[in-house]
Amino acid sequence: MWNSVGSAGAVLKRNRGYILAAAVLFLIGWVTGSIFSEQLMAAVKPMLEKIASLAEQTQAKDSVLYTAGVIFMNNLTACAVMVLFGCLLALPTVFSLVLNGMVIGVLFGQLDHGVSAWELIVYGLLPHGIFELPALVISAALGIKLGLVLLVPLKGKTRLESFGFTWLEVVKAAWVPFAMLIVAAGVEATLTPYLLEKFVLTQG
Repeated sequence: MWNSVGSAGAVLKRNRGYILAAAVLFLIGWVTGSIFSEQLMAAVKPMLEKIASLAEQTQAKDSVLYTAGVIFMNNLTACAVMVLFGCLLALPTVFSLVLNGMVIGVLFGQLDHGVSAWELIVYGLLPHGIFELPALVISAALGIKLGLVLLVPLKGKTRLESFGFTWLEVVKAAWVPFAMLIVAAGVEATLTPYLLEKFVLTQG
């Protein structure tokens, strides 16, 4: 069965429908958070407090390497949870994915009037987000598939065979989000703060 799974590229191509669906769920969360930022603030407050705590922790160390490590481990844990929670019929993964998008949406919805959302996206999110967000979406997509194949088995396979096959897909493709998260952590610890300081925080 291992050889039938194919390469990581083959896994991603075969599951592009799941990846697209996961991306749409994330965007739904983002848009919802942006529109209803005031109403949803209480719901995402624990996650925002965790982000603030990590920021304080890394600032206290004042080390790029330490900051990158903390960011990487935090994101790796989030991606692993996305996959593992998918075993529970995919629902926790769907909820977590939408919630992650919602957190970003609420943050942008609560911006001060003097801060441009587009500048924050371009300079504060995009540099590391082009690696971090796809890693999150890919992990969530495979997690969702793990849960769904227990409800609707793959063609020609039993539920158990479908579940096993999907786990092999996870193992085969795991290095892709892993590598993306390494790059994202490096960028977020070095380039992102520089761009924010130069183009966003010094404005106005």
